[in-house]
Amino acid sequence: MGASVTAYWPGITEEQLYAQPNFYNDCKAWGNWMAEREEEPSVSVAIKNLTAEAILTYKTDGMDDEDVSWVTPQQLAEAAAKLRQAVQVGVPETGIILKTYERHANHVDPIAEEFIHDLDDIIVLAGWAEAEGAEMITLEVNW
Repeated sequence: MGASVTAYWPGITEEQLYAQPNFYNDCKAWGNWMAEREEEPSVSVAIKNLTAEAILTYKTDGMDDEDVSWVTPQQLAEAAAKLRQAVQVGVPETGIILKTYERHANHVDPIAEEFIHDLDDIIVLAGWAEAEGAEMITLEVNW
């Protein structure tokens, strides 16, 4: 099953939805990881221990804006950067994160490298959204 992941904020225009930067490896692996981590509470715990909880923000079909845990684009970018650094240096908490990501990874590059590519893409996406005027942001995933 393929997933699409886009930046979303209240008031986003259709033009902005389609003008967003794309993921390097496509967004399927990240989107599926977003779903997988919901089934693995230890992933959220690990991310919170790394003080990168802003990366957990999401929206999907059926969710109202009021149900979203909004973050600023800067918070999202900082969380992605923290997580990226933790993966690069091999912090133990990243083990469960990468294990769940691997289930739907593209397997083109080593798992940590693919995950880092996606984090880099989220940093770019958050910067783009901020430049577009987004004050609060989430990542919307749909299948």
